[in-house]
Amino acid sequence: ICQVCSFDFGSFYGQICQDYIEVHHRVPVSSMGGAYRIDPITDLVPVCSNCHSMMHRKNPPLSVEELKAQLVKPKKIGLD
Repeated sequence: ICQVCSFDFGSFYGQICQDYIEVHHRVPVSSMGGAYRIDPITDLVPVCSNCHSMMHRKNPPLSVEELKAQLVKPKKIGLD
C-alpha cells in the first residue's frame, strides 16, 4: 500500500497486481557513494507509481510528508 496516498494495487486491479508496489529511495541513488549501505527499513518507502513520479518532479525529490501535504481529495472517476 502506498505510504503517500494509500493506493493498493491488488484491491484496484485484482490478483494480477497483488503485492505489487514501487520503492522510493529516501536518499537519492545518484547521491549515494559506493560505500553506502541501504537499510531497507529506514531508506526505502513503498509508494504507488503515480506518487513515485510526483516525488521526482522536484530536485531533490519530495519526501513522503511533503507530497502528502500537497494531496487534494480525489475526484470520483466513474470506475465503479
